[in-house]
Order: sequence, then C-alpha cells, then structure tokens
Amino acid sequence: MAEAALDNGPRVAAFIAAAPARDLPPEIADMARLCLADWLGVAIGAGDEPAGRIVRQVAAGWHAAGRATVLYGAAAAAPFAALANGTLAHCLDFDDTHIGAVTHTSAPVWAATLALGEELGADETAMLRAYVAGFETASRLGRGLGEAVTAHGWHGTGVFGRLGAAAAAAALLRLDQERALNALGAAATQAGGLTASFGTMAKPFHAGKAAMDGIVAAQLAAAGFAAATGLLEPEGGLDNALVQDGSARLLPGELDGREILNNSFKPYAACHLTHPAVDAARALAPGANELAALRAVRAEVGPLADQVTGHRDGAPQTALAGKFDLKYCVALGLHGRSLSAADFREPWQPDPAILATAGKVAVAADPAVGYTEARLALEFADGRVARRHVPVGKGHPGNPMGWDDMAAKFDGLVRPRLGAGSDRLFALVRDFGSGGVLPGITGILRRL
Repeated sequence: MAEAALDNGPRVAAFIAAAPARDLPPEIADMARLCLADWLGVAIGAGDEPAGRIVRQVAAGWHAAGRATVLYGAAAAAPFAALANGTLAHCLDFDDTHIGAVTHTSAPVWAATLALGEELGADETAMLRAYVAGFETASRLGRGLGEAVTAHGWHGTGVFGRLGAAAAAAALLRLDQERALNALGAAATQAGGLTASFGTMAKPFHAGKAAMDGIVAAQLAAAGFAAATGLLEPEGGLDNALVQDGSARLLPGELDGREILNNSFKPYAACHLTHPAVDAARALAPGANELAALRAVRAEVGPLADQVTGHRDGAPQTALAGKFDLKYCVALGLHGRSLSAADFREPWQPDPAILATAGKVAVAADPAVGYTEARLALEFADGRVARRHVPVGKGHPGNPMGWDDMAAKFDGLVRPRLGAGSDRLFALVRDFGSGGVLPGITGILRRL
C-alpha cells in the first residue's frame, strides 16, 4: 500500500518503522543536539527540586537494576530512569516547547531515548534518529489539536509527549509497522495529565510518566501486545475523548521529519505562555524611580495564556505557582529580573516590591492576540503611558535561540553543579552523533 493511502495511525507507524535507517539532514541532526543540550541543562539545573528528588527516591525504592543513567541517582532499568529523568527535566518549567502541539516534547522524548538507548547499547546515531522520530510523532499529531486539548484541561505533554516517547522507543527497538502501531495504541490509551495540576509537583511528573509509559508501551508491543490501532484517526478515540465538543480533531499525520525545526526554547524559567508579556516587561523595565510612580499595568494576551496564567492573583504562595502567574512574571520583568531558575527557588520569599508591582497588573484576553505575542501598557502617575508590542517572543522559530544563546542558558544551569565540567559536557553534546561521545557524557552525569 502506498504511504499516501494509509490512515493516520499506519502512516505514523510506517514512519517510525523506517526511522532506524533514515539519514538525518545536517540541520535536523543539529537541532536534535540543540534539544539535547537544553534537556540536559534544565535537568541538571533542577537537581535540588523536590519533585525530582521524590520521584527519584521512589523509583530507587523499586530496586529495578539496569544500565540506564539516572541523574543524581544510581543506574536503573530504562522505564524507571526515564520516569526520574523526565520528571527532573520539567521541574524548572524551563524546557523546550513545540507551540503547535503545546507540548514540552524533549522532556519525555529525550528521557525515553537516552534511557532505553543505554539499556539496549544503541549508538548515538540510532538515538538521534529515534529522538527525531519521537519528536515528529508528538508534534505532528499534536499540531492543530494541542491548543484545544489544553483549553479543555489536558496537558499536551502528557498526551503527545507520551506518543512521542513510545515512537522513540519503538524506533530503538526496531519495531515493524504493525508493532509500532500497537505501541502507539498502548501509549494513547494512557494519555493524561491535567492542567489543573499546573503549579504543583504533578506537572513535571506528567513528563516523567509520559517517558516511562512510552517505553513500556513499546516494550509491550515488541513482546506481541495488541492494543487498539484506530485511536489516532480523526474521531477514532483519542481526540474525541479529549475534546468532546468536537472543536478540534487530529489532523492527517503528514510526516516529513522536519517539524523539529519549529521547536522553541525558553529564555525564562516560567510557563511559556507568559514569555511574550515578560519580553515586553523587560523591554519597558522603567527603573526604581519610575516603578515608584507606576500606577497600573495592562497586559493583553491570547485566550489560552489568559486561561492558564492570567487568572491568578499576583501573589503566588510557592515557587511553582509563581511560574504560572502572569501578573507576577510581568512584575519580575518590570523589575529587570531575568526570570532564571534562581527567581523561582524554594524556600519561597518573594520580594515585597515585586508583589506590589504584580498587584498593579491587569490581564485581558484578546482573541486577536496570538500564542506567541503580547501587548503591555504602563500607566504612570503623571499620565504618561508606555507601550510595547511583542509579536513573537524570544525563543520561538520567528525569533529563535541558537547555540550561543543555548551556551549561556546551559552555563547558568550547569556550571553551579559541574564547575569547569560544564564546558566539557556542552562540547560533548555538540558532537553527539559523531561516535564515542556518549561514554563521556554518561561519565560526567554519573558523577553528579
């Protein structure tokens, strides 16, 4: 059967089955390495985060010995290493995001790829190919559906990230089309994660559980497990369960292996939906004297940004809650803060001056404002108004972060942990896929 005639699920499964032999164009392989650098940076930087520590401790208690590296822990079986590392990579909420799928793709997909790849003894090229297959699966299935899924209360990372992790694992296991399709079905039936959990430890757990479930789904399929194979068709079971009003449906899975070029990276350690407004706030940051004269702030954002981050009160009670409070994040930007991981650390002691500024921020939803944009207006006591429109926030494909930007982000997260070893690790990641690099990377990681 020609690929163009296949239904959605079989088409995606055929793409996955062909991944082990698919050469990656240089720009695709380079973007996969950039995603790996981001993944490692945010995961290493989250070493003290309670959610990561708790998940790691519980997984260690299962005593599932294996070959897969666990950051800040002992090696374990691949599913449990993926659970621990995937959770850690999303703890800071500083990891990459595919905008169309509204999914933190690398947190689960690189976690699954590295854990299972190590367990199988796969080479770096096989891991890169598997990761790209997983990324493409997650982002293509999520494109056009991710925003509706989020608006209906589901976390895209727990839905599409789970499918991506299963795809990457299936590619590493070299599953044929039929078994890859069953792996996707086994992953899809476990899809979940609620946006109502945002601002708690459960949100990063979504990413770790997606990574774990993706590996398990592929391993089950490899052993002959049969799952529902029609779930990925429009109205086939997944989309009409998640979006029951029919406002969006799964689109045809047209895969060309290049969707990774539409990935975005975070310059700020907060919910991606806050970033355009933060860009505007940092651009307008008026200085201490002017802040004292600030009377009101109006932030105009898209409906999804308003729904997820705009209805909080500007006085978060925890660091995690602060990442999802648009008013608080805008106030940080107006005070010239970089919104690094250090701005969201426990024990939580927010600056009273920043809380006072956050109390002056009003958020308005405008359907004409896109996902990547925001408008900000500052009104001062003397009647002056300063305005800033950010059409595309930093880190999005239209305003991208490159290797130099990533080097600075990576250094800020990793150098406090590794010192000069941060430079060595970053250099190794840039060469990932050239052969012989992985032992150097895992050697550094196992000394954390």
